[in-house]
Amino acid sequence: MLTTKSAQEAFRLEVGQLPQASVNHLAPSFDNLPDNPYADGSYRLRRYSRFAFSNDSLSRLPSKAFVQDESINHFQGNVERTYPEIEDETVSDPAFRELFEHFQKMTDIADGSTIEVHQMRIFADHNSVEVAPEGVHQDGFDRIGIYVIQRHNITGGEVSVHTMETSPAMMKHPLNNGEFVVLNDRRFFHYAAPIEPIDGELGYMDAFVLTANLVH
Repeated sequence: MLTTKSAQEAFRLEVGQLPQASVNHLAPSFDNLPDNPYADGSYRLRRYSRFAFSNDSLSRLPSKAFVQDESINHFQGNVERTYPEIEDETVSDPAFRELFEHFQKMTDIADGSTIEVHQMRIFADHNSVEVAPEGVHQDGFDRIGIYVIQRHNITGGEVSVHTMETSPAMMKHPLNNGEFVVLNDRRFFHYAAPIEPIDGELGYMDAFVLTANLVH
C-alpha cells in the first residue's frame, strides 16, 4: 500500500488515444457552447461541471464557481467565474463516462473523488490566439487530464510538459482528435502553444480538461 507521499510521486505522465467512435459521439456537443463573459471570452467558450465517479457511475455535484489563486493563474487569478453546466445529453453519453474511466485508471484518485470538468472551444478567426495565456503553469490540482476531441482548420496548439516552469519542454505534441495526456500536476507544468487559422478562415480546438485531488 503506497503512502500518500509515495502515491503522489508514483504517478508521472500518461498519453493515449480515445476510440474514434467516442470522438464522433462527443464532438457535436462543442457546437452548443455558450458565450464566455470573462477575460478570455473573445477566443474561448466554456462549460464547467463537477462530478463524482464511483463504481463506474457518474453523479453530477452541485454547481460551484471556479476560482484559481493568483499565484497559480497570473491571467485570471482570484476571479470567481461561473460557467453554465455541461449539458445533460453530453453527461449521459457513454463516451463522456469513458473519459472518467480513463482518468481514474491512469491516476490514483480514490473512487468517488470529486472530478471537475471544463469543456472548452478555443477558436481563432483570422489571427493567432493564445490557448494558454497564463504561460507554462500548473492548475493547482493533484491530477489533470487534457483530452483534445477535435482540431479544425488550425496550425499550432502543441501541448508541452515541463519539469519546471522555466525548463524546456520534455514533451511537445499537437494533440490530434481523440488524443490525451494525463499528468501529475504537482510534479509537472504544462502549456499549449497559440493556434492560428489556416488560410485566414475560422479554426478551433475542442477539449475536455479533467482535474482532481487525491484524498489526503
